[in-house]
Amino acid sequence: MNKKALVIAAVAALIGLGMLWLYMQRFEDQASGGPPVAILMATQDVPLGAAITESMIGIRNLPATYIEERHIRASDAQRIIGVRVSMGVKANESLLWTDLATTAQQRRDLSGLVRNGMRAITIEARVTSGFGGLLRPGDRVDALLTTARDQTNPRGDRVTIPLLQNVLVLAVGKDTGGEDQGEGRRGRERRYNEVTLSVTVEQAQILTFAGEQGSLTLILRNPEDIAILDGLPETTRDDLLEPAKRARLLRREQTDEQPRLPEQVQ
Repeated sequence: MNKKALVIAAVAALIGLGMLWLYMQRFEDQASGGPPVAILMATQDVPLGAAITESMIGIRNLPATYIEERHIRASDAQRIIGVRVSMGVKANESLLWTDLATTAQQRRDLSGLVRNGMRAITIEARVTSGFGGLLRPGDRVDALLTTARDQTNPRGDRVTIPLLQNVLVLAVGKDTGGEDQGEGRRGRERRYNEVTLSVTVEQAQILTFAGEQGSLTLILRNPEDIAILDGLPETTRDDLLEPAKRARLLRREQTDEQPRLPEQVQ
């Protein structure tokens, strides 16, 4: 009789341990956000407008609690191969359905290009900032402001101030970079004064105020150059007229290799 009771007690203890283990597993899953779900991520920087290839995407696991409808599941990987991104995606960032231009004509509404936390602002820049019609959505630029040093004397000494650096161009005129716009653009030059930039709220305030104070000029960057330069000086009349300052500028050597022009096909 005692033997039978011991067996029953042992079985009950095993069942209790099993239930405790299941409870602990469930508790751990809830505490960690639920079971993992495989989603897609970018394995490299994907520039705005680029078509997604297999080498650009990888898989990462996220707890189910943190998965949103915007996340692209690993099972949908083949559905997005060849689809263009409507905004740039950085390496190791999760790929979202909102990152893609998914309509048949690859339509790119401006609001869809604005990333969370950023804002789009259209500024009137000098005609030279259009670079002869070669400025494109996805390019990165720096913004300079030329204004009177003394605002009470608009005709007095003027100064050029480095305002913002490494700013993403969302649109040039009405061109947001979609494929449906590219074909009509080919073969003819288009010049625009209006350029739409992706900025923070604080940067939008600066640009809005600066536009009321003087003229804005955009200078184009290499797409891989995202460095922010500290301590850039203002430029004044003295920099143009004083020989010593001009000579210092002329002595500056360009250390990076100059871009090579394509060879002309005979």
